Amino acid sequence: MTGGPPDDDEALGEEVLRLIGQPQYVSGAGMPADRGHVRAMGAAVENANPAWWDDGAAEDLLGAAYCPATMLAAWGRPELWEPGRAEPLKALQAHFDLKDLLGFPASMAVSYTTSFHRPVASGERLRTQQVLRRISDPKTTKMGRGRFWTIEMQYLDERSDLVGVESYEFFGFGKERA
Repeated sequence: MTGGPPDDDEALGEEVLRLIGQPQYVSGAGMPADRGHVRAMGAAVENANPAWWDDGAAEDLLGAAYCPATMLAAWGRPELWEPGRAEPLKALQAHFDLKDLLGFPASMAVSYTTSFHRPVASGERLRTQQVLRRISDPKTTKMGRGRFWTIEMQYLDERSDLVGVESYEFFGFGKERA
């Protein structure tokens, strides 16, 4: 989507182009996936699936004590604040950095998908990395003139195998309406 020559005044700079496909904000392992949090999630949504409540049932039904796929983000997201960190991170920091680099004062999420590559077992520790996948040529929408971009939050296990991916598409734009 960076194909086709944009207007000279709207060309992407080398600093931005170098970010495409490069892991950013690689985090260390987050908290371990644990059954206590799985049970708390089950209680919050009144999910009586025995695999979430009983380790023996989980073994019988799934072959191991796995965690619900929908909890993927709970196991790998870095803490936004930690003691000793100079400034707190923002969730999807790569998005905010790109928005600033492109000079867009406003942005909005336009789509979100999650793909699961394998289940997360109880006790596993995942890490994350953010990857800018694409940036569109300039577009004019009802929100204004801007660009679309896609950022992935990748979840990896201790062997660096991909466990799951959250993919976010954003539109960054000027605040003046088209």
